[in-house]
Amino acid sequence: MTHVNNRSDLTPSDQGQIKPTSETPLLTEITRKAMGTKFAIFLPPHRLEAMELAVETLERLDEIEQKLTIYQQGSEVSRINQMASREPITTSHSTYQLIERAIQWSKRTSGAFDITAGPLVKAWGFTERSGRKPTSEQIEAALAQVGYQHLILDKANKTISFAIPEMSINLGGIGKGDALDQIASELHRGGLHDFLLHGGNSSILAAGDQTAESGMGWAIGIGHPTKPSRRLAGIWLRNQAIATSGSGKQFFHHRGKRFGHVIDPRTGYPAGDLASLTVITESAADADACGTGLFVSGRKEMASFSTESWFPAAILIREGNRQDQVEISCLGDINWATPPEAQKTPEA
Repeated sequence: MTHVNNRSDLTPSDQGQIKPTSETPLLTEITRKAMGTKFAIFLPPHRLEAMELAVETLERLDEIEQKLTIYQQGSEVSRINQMASREPITTSHSTYQLIERAIQWSKRTSGAFDITAGPLVKAWGFTERSGRKPTSEQIEAALAQVGYQHLILDKANKTISFAIPEMSINLGGIGKGDALDQIASELHRGGLHDFLLHGGNSSILAAGDQTAESGMGWAIGIGHPTKPSRRLAGIWLRNQAIATSGSGKQFFHHRGKRFGHVIDPRTGYPAGDLASLTVITESAADADACGTGLFVSGRKEMASFSTESWFPAAILIREGNRQDQVEISCLGDINWATPPEAQKTPEA
């Protein structure tokens, strides 16, 4: 069901928040639940004539989800997982392209992003959102079923097959961003060019301007990794997407050690030496995959990628010496609305 609300002080996600000011205009929010989260389109006052278009476009999420979800046996991805170990499975054009794009990001990040990592996530209990420490034998068993290099794609016939048994793919790490890209394309085709899309707790795509003809885009707040209501900085986002990766919300403790939910598919263990990482790209799907891959990679490996042409602008947040204290740095050009040094982080 699609819902419409009028709001001014908005917090559309934990890590990326619309940054209200005293002059923030009232925005119209159209929401729909899909893919295990809440998607939203925000319309500025000068684009309210597009409300019907926005409502109709959000309804396309059901069609997208029916292709990509692993939670419905009849979905396209479920059919791939059930049969691709035995024979090549023909896919739709959009699903094939998305798998191709995911593999491209696997190669760019040296395997840190991998859509076959599901067995590892399950072994660590994060599929059920519980969290548990698996044995080394369980990790090795899961690793034997993981590896994007074991996906066999036939571009001419749009088929995919698995080179080893018990494999599976999960497009959740790129699928929500792809859904935002598809929604944005549909809105543009309908003549709407000023809007903000939000998908879940970490993905945002901004088009045009929040204020008519300002040319500035949308003011987006960067939130504290573990204190989401605390803004650390603000950026201007225009015709771009951002995604934030981190393990601030999903984690568990075992024998005094904290284990986050972001698993390195190359080692089988939780990864990342940052509290959170926000990347800025032109595509929401690219932001999702790139952000996850770079977060898993960590700062040292990230630095080795930083000269690549695909490397995005990024905001890195590290834990400080005191509880809830953080240190912020960035790579590339960031269009700051409020720079980090202008913000004062309250003491815990």
